[in-house]
Amino acid sequence: MKSKALHIQHNSTLIRLISSVQRFYFSPTYLGTENLIANKPAMYVGNHTIYGVLDSPVLIDYLFNEHKIAIVSLADHMHFHIPIWKEVVKRVGGVDGVQEYAREAMRQGYSILVFPGGGREVIKRKGEAYQLIWKQRFGFLKLAQEFNYDIAPFVALGGDEVFDLAFDVNSLLKKKWFQKLLSYPKIDKLLRNGEVIPSIPKNIIPKRIPFYFKFLPRLSIQNIQSFDEMIEFRDELQQQIYAEIELLKQVRQSDLRDKKTFKE
Repeated sequence: MKSKALHIQHNSTLIRLISSVQRFYFSPTYLGTENLIANKPAMYVGNHTIYGVLDSPVLIDYLFNEHKIAIVSLADHMHFHIPIWKEVVKRVGGVDGVQEYAREAMRQGYSILVFPGGGREVIKRKGEAYQLIWKQRFGFLKLAQEFNYDIAPFVALGGDEVFDLAFDVNSLLKKKWFQKLLSYPKIDKLLRNGEVIPSIPKNIIPKRIPFYFKFLPRLSIQNIQSFDEMIEFRDELQQQIYAEIELLKQVRQSDLRDKKTFKE
């Protein structure tokens, strides 16, 4: 495949401006910052929370402006079909999430922010809070190995709890007429078999739940020799992220308990 021209854009002022409301409203806490290494690019891999627009700007702002980590976010293709919005995404360091763009960003020495669950993981349905919907994706690990990038795992807590869902898209997917609609190849391709249809929240204004981010120690994947070993590594990475989400819940509960005691 011919290499794609790629001009990375980072507008630090815009990045900070976009995240300012979230930082004020959700009061994010950052843990594990000793694991952040600015001068050695890595692939940052973690969980994506519902709708993907509340915690991502805060995370990008923190890494780029606070720790001077030149990071490029691999964004879903649909962002780049929306006028004006696509320019905003580009100016906060987002690129269309195709492998050749990722390769070019890595050739330029950027760290990569990737959510293996992609668009499907942000289109959460009832009962899917903090679920990693990575399917059978291994491309991000192959890229990291190709460029000798460490995997820098992180976890995000809070984003999947700010909305209660009123309409669960699962109910639509079960309808015979909708399945009939998806039987048309062009429609099925456009809707990605229904994956891009969001569930509808009960509340327009998100609940004010504190956000937590935790950065875990880097993991090298250079010793992986076979696809079976890659599968094992990915499974272990997922389990580590799940375990850390539960630990963060305990930290949050302890923090809330301490704040309550302080007020009393």
